[in-house]
Amino acid sequence: MYSKKIALFISHIYGEYQRNLTQGIIDKALEYGYQIQVITTNDGEALGTLSETEECILRLPVYSNLSGVIFASGTYASRALRDKVCEALKDCSVPVIEVNDTDPFFPNVTMDNNSMLSMIVSHFITMHGAKRICYLGCKNEPDISEKRLGIVRDSMSKNGLSFTDEDVYICDETPDDYNTALDHLSKNGTCLPDAIICYNDRLAYELIIAAENKGYKIPEDFGISGCDNSAAGQNMIPALTTISYPVYDLGQIAVDNLHSLIRGKERSVTSVFAKVIYGGSCGCSFPADKKVHMYTHALLAQIADLEKSIIMSSKIASAFGAANDLEDMLDLIASYAGEIENCTGFYLALSSNWNNLSDKILTLTASADALNDDQKEADDSLTLYLALQNGKRLPSCTFKRNTLLPDFLMSDNENARVVSPIYNHNNAIGYIVMTFENNRVRYPFKLIQYLVNLSQLLNTLRNKKRSDAMALHLEEIYMKDDLTGLYSKAGFDYYENKYLDKLKAAGSSSTDDPASDLSIYDMTVDVDNLKEINEKYGRESGDLAISVLGQAIKKSLPEKNVDDPSDEQAIAGRINGGTFEIIIHGTEAQIATTKKKILSYLDNYNRLNPKPYTISATITTLR
Repeated sequence: MYSKKIALFISHIYGEYQRNLTQGIIDKALEYGYQIQVITTNDGEALGTLSETEECILRLPVYSNLSGVIFASGTYASRALRDKVCEALKDCSVPVIEVNDTDPFFPNVTMDNNSMLSMIVSHFITMHGAKRICYLGCKNEPDISEKRLGIVRDSMSKNGLSFTDEDVYICDETPDDYNTALDHLSKNGTCLPDAIICYNDRLAYELIIAAENKGYKIPEDFGISGCDNSAAGQNMIPALTTISYPVYDLGQIAVDNLHSLIRGKERSVTSVFAKVIYGGSCGCSFPADKKVHMYTHALLAQIADLEKSIIMSSKIASAFGAANDLEDMLDLIASYAGEIENCTGFYLALSSNWNNLSDKILTLTASADALNDDQKEADDSLTLYLALQNGKRLPSCTFKRNTLLPDFLMSDNENARVVSPIYNHNNAIGYIVMTFENNRVRYPFKLIQYLVNLSQLLNTLRNKKRSDAMALHLEEIYMKDDLTGLYSKAGFDYYENKYLDKLKAAGSSSTDDPASDLSIYDMTVDVDNLKEINEKYGRESGDLAISVLGQAIKKSLPEKNVDDPSDEQAIAGRINGGTFEIIIHGTEAQIATTKKKILSYLDNYNRLNPKPYTISATITTLR
């Protein structure tokens, strides 16, 4: 087993930047002999209360077992979650390397692709004779957008060209706003720019589409460039002039620096430098050697895969909606896990008390005494409900929280584990762990659908348990008599019929059974002089007499079958006022014993609790 472990905190791992960064970190960690836990989130996806508990990721790593941490803070859409991760890592007592060039707290590594924008500005000026160059910024990512705007402004100044506010538009990335951006930068078509430098490739190709829809030709009317080198931009015609984004190298350097800190040495490299990629969108003439049809084919396959995942997600949601028990759903969960590309291990771990009732419900239903020992104890364990390893189903088990998975699953040949928290309403209840073939991470976006469906399943099951508890409580209220604890009139009528039907099904009857001396007896028990007790001593005294007689009846009924507690020999209820009814399936001797016990209980009570009135009863028996 690996003795050295590092953790990577990263958000939106299905993104191209995140995937490449993660892969670079995993590959370099493997070279150094580290096992890595990739702790992921999906913050900022507007999943409502489902994502409110994503900070539970802070409790997933066992920090005492880690040699170090890499914190990809720049990937977090939620600044609040990013800050919480940062605060937790300050206290983890292991070296931390941060991947971010905006307000890092820890020693950081960065990728310098911003300064390459000055080269693109110079390229437009020197190679294409541009005089008026504009900038299209990004409203949703203001920090980096402003930094890139500053580089463009400085570069224009160094080249002796003017650059005013009219040459800048900050876009909110809606179709209408791209049109507004074109109108603003072209001064409503009266003064076209020579070139537009876009914040990134995404804005660049959206702007190209908007420009072509308005009748402009790129690069004949004006050139456009992007940044961050996306596959979509490189498969356009003409290909997009952009700046490379060597994220894989950035991940490798992050591990190099972390390894140096772990060994007590200084970091060596802190930045990765990008380069300009010249395409045809700036006006340069390059041969079209891109196999665009291959990219189109890949997109069509991706669309088909997403359509398939939507259908499967709908099927799973439908099946989960009718679930009564988690165990019944594990086969369906496993079948979905089998669809994840290159996934060699899939593990579902939940808190052992994930579906316990809240204290409020326990108090409301007066069932706090029903808590089992596991629920009373601190929740320091997890249950592995589902374990799939190389296509084989492994048995479930319980394990301590001091490890990500049970020890027998922490094998050396699984270097990287991707961990995602289970979404749930107002509570953090568990996580899934995945491993991939040859440590090539394939975490598809469609897994969000799976996590949401799984969360809804668990929430449905927990709500069902709560509803069942409440229904049982309401049934108790309706079926039981508050004063005596015996059945009420409604409860007695209901259970009398069930009781008699059960006896008939077993071959008994209300007459003597020739094969035995068992019969069904109907006993009526009335409190003597109840009206006089109420009138002379008050209603409370009358209630006391009823309660004492009810207790006498409880103590006197034949005991249940020890081997089968559900096999009752008698049922009893308070029918009206001070009148009780008892149905007994037994012998004459048992009936006589029952009567004697009831009257003896009352006699003993009267002797031990002297009052100005006597509690007695009249018993009538029918067979």
